[in-house]
Amino acid sequence: MKLTLKKRFLPWVLCAAVLSLSSCKTQLAPEYDKAIVAGLTDATQKTMYFFATMEEGTTAETYTDRALSYNQLIGAYDALSLQAKARPVPDNVATKKINELLQSKGSDPLSSDYPSAFAFTKISETLKKMREVDQTGGIKPFALLAFKGQVLIFLDQAITYESFLKR
Repeated sequence: MKLTLKKRFLPWVLCAAVLSLSSCKTQLAPEYDKAIVAGLTDATQKTMYFFATMEEGTTAETYTDRALSYNQLIGAYDALSLQAKARPVPDNVATKKINELLQSKGSDPLSSDYPSAFAFTKISETLKKMREVDQTGGIKPFALLAFKGQVLIFLDQAITYESFLKR
């Protein structure tokens, strides 16, 4: 158990060491962007409303009632992903070392360079899959909870990251 704990915390210890050895003025993350946060806030509210309208489940016959909402939400998250990726990522030794460490532990490169863009892309992919299921056979309430849970995980990641950048 101790060996597993050491392996689990090794990346964080190494990150802390790299950070402590780097210059105090080193920027490790992109700049805060008020437009991305405003878009995220709006998309989050619309997404939660969309889920609330379907909490009893859906049928394929009523899919056309929701088609526009799917398309609007998917478009919003794709646009947010594009905006987040357009921000310059700091290019310094500390950032490179942290990303190398994260990638050696199996992290997706996009998720470490652009965490919120990665989350926005995953939300869009989830909504696309949800739309496909809804269109072909409807969504049962339990399946809807699974889709919502996955979207909530990535929304939490994006909101947390974007809030961190504001500091």
